[in-house]
Amino acid sequence: MPEHSVPLLRRAMARSSILPWVFAFGLCACGVTLGTPGAASASDTHWWTAASSKDYAGAESRGLVIDADGVIGLGPSARMTPVDSLDIVWSAAVLADGSVALGGEDGRIVRWTSGGVRPWVRLAGGQVLSLAADGDGVIAGTGPDGLVYRVRANGDTTLLARTGERYVWALVPADRDAWYAATGTRGRILRVGAKGTIDVLLDSDETNIVSMIADGHGGVYAGGDSRGRVLQVRSDGSARTLFDAPQEEIRALALTPEGAVLAAALTTSAVQHASGEDDEDRPRPARRSPGHDQAVLYRILPDSVVTPWWSAPQASVFALAAGPEGVIAATGNRAALYLLESRGRATQWLNAPQGQITALVRGKAGDLFAATSNPAAVWHLRPGERREGELISPAFDAERTARFGALRWSGEASGAHVEIRTRSGNTAEPDTTWTPWRGGAVGPDGSRVEAPAGRYLQWKLSLEGGRPRIESIEVAWRENNVPPWVEGVRIAPQGEGFRNGRLSQRTEPVTQEIDGGRRVEFSLKHKPSETSRDDLPLWVQGLRVVQWSAEDPNDDPLRYRLDVQRAGEAKWWPVAADLEDSVYVWDSRTVRDGRYLLRVTASDLEGNAIGEEREGDAVSPSFTVDNAAPTIDAFEARGEPGRITLRGTASDATGPVARIEVSLDDGEWRPITPAGGIADRARATFTGTLAPVDPGPHLVNLRVIDRAGNFATRAERVTVGAGR
Repeated sequence: MPEHSVPLLRRAMARSSILPWVFAFGLCACGVTLGTPGAASASDTHWWTAASSKDYAGAESRGLVIDADGVIGLGPSARMTPVDSLDIVWSAAVLADGSVALGGEDGRIVRWTSGGVRPWVRLAGGQVLSLAADGDGVIAGTGPDGLVYRVRANGDTTLLARTGERYVWALVPADRDAWYAATGTRGRILRVGAKGTIDVLLDSDETNIVSMIADGHGGVYAGGDSRGRVLQVRSDGSARTLFDAPQEEIRALALTPEGAVLAAALTTSAVQHASGEDDEDRPRPARRSPGHDQAVLYRILPDSVVTPWWSAPQASVFALAAGPEGVIAATGNRAALYLLESRGRATQWLNAPQGQITALVRGKAGDLFAATSNPAAVWHLRPGERREGELISPAFDAERTARFGALRWSGEASGAHVEIRTRSGNTAEPDTTWTPWRGGAVGPDGSRVEAPAGRYLQWKLSLEGGRPRIESIEVAWRENNVPPWVEGVRIAPQGEGFRNGRLSQRTEPVTQEIDGGRRVEFSLKHKPSETSRDDLPLWVQGLRVVQWSAEDPNDDPLRYRLDVQRAGEAKWWPVAADLEDSVYVWDSRTVRDGRYLLRVTASDLEGNAIGEEREGDAVSPSFTVDNAAPTIDAFEARGEPGRITLRGTASDATGPVARIEVSLDDGEWRPITPAGGIADRARATFTGTLAPVDPGPHLVNLRVIDRAGNFATRAERVTVGAGR
């Protein structure tokens, strides 16, 4: 047996007679795998490097800060207290005794102290969207009923005012025991008096006024959620637009010591309104999908210039707070705090596991309280204390099972104790199936990752004491080479896929005249004939198109080998090797007729180190090779007056006789139905009559075709007499 069959293209180049023919099977279904020069392979060692602030956007950190250049150091101490009674914290206020009031859903207000969180009061007004300190008590604004309450220190509650609005989004103290209220859905700023009086100071074009701060001169700055405007209402009641942002919503505002206004602008609302039987018009912090526009902070100098100041790495900025160290921005949909240093630069103070930080307030001692939602919690940050902290990296996805090697950091310890631990797993989110944290102290020379092989890896950095600067952390990894897989090996019937002439991607129109002289035009989809193989040239007979699908889990380039086996035998014989494409034209005339199997073997040798290459294979269903022509055992053509009678017998050694045809004087081939009416037997007898036939000599051609398209012919000359 020859070592390989002759590929189609080589035959095409060698035979000029086949140029009008087109090889037309569906390449698009083959799953062709091609190698890319210079592409990485499973044998390469890769490095997972965290060295910029963006690399830590999905991290969790407490007590460590990440500056705008991606350098990690010790930062404010951070302690979290869960708020089990709430899912969402909408508002917060620091009271005179140093405790923090937190407003949430179902009218609940809880109170945080150093000893924990305890229930305080429950209002009848739905969601507690806003709070303003009132000595040891608070003024609370709600939605969707738009009520304003006064809550005393002992929990006594008084309904202060009905605003006539749906929501009271923000409250800011005004003079003479009064408060400014930012409302919706008519976008108004109200003045609420101590006795419940209400004055409309501004009726804006916004749907909701969702943010508001004191302007330092008895008035307020406010932001809307539909036109993206920063508004000012002065103490004398006059109003103006300070800035018209290109975004839709001004979600948060802050005032710097030098009098500049920072405004957090969002393209889409940070609050979504639910609709349902139990929570109609109940607002919730919006959870945005990746890919939405990020929040932009603008720095506004009143009566001067507006400058884009910072683009948040998270989807939303929910709150801003000014303090002695600068302005802090609170984000979602990953709860984080950023200290805005200068234009375009921010230090990440906290990256928490919750969904959003929705409220941010300053304590009297400079402490910072950040209230989170989904789930609810309170983070207490003390900016002056820097002793220890930790940072948990985002989960690294190697996309396949990988081995992990060297672990190293660069920078300066400066007296700090540096520890790095790792864990691995096979789920995108770490769960109980992940390995425990393993590792410990890591010096400047690095160490080895102790976590076992897995698809995902995390590291946890712990710093204690000193003045450390960790500039980058790197982990070496390498894929485990996985064998390629092959499936769907298909052997096309003999000659299938070859067409005469050029291929046309469109169907020619058909024109027809119908009743009334009208002409219509339409097109038909033609199905290829399954039985007419007589138009195939001799060189096509025996050619079989072999197709398969293959993929390498490591994306290594693949090479293919084909082998053939006669059914019932053990030995495989080579057909072709070193193939790049997952399609091949096999000349089956290199084997005897019978039943066979074809095996396709894929190798990733080209993309792997010596001894680490892997193979995968698949075997086709058994199929028949039939290259022998059928036999015309007997054929008689007898001339009679005005007609020719035909009689004969044909047989095939491998399969049934599929078609019997006759042609008169080299005219069109016409089929003859065999005895029994169906062409389904290996031996077929037939009779037929050609009539009317003109008198004189004639040539009768007989053609017998088997299922594989092989055919045999015979010719008989007859003389037809004149009819009576």
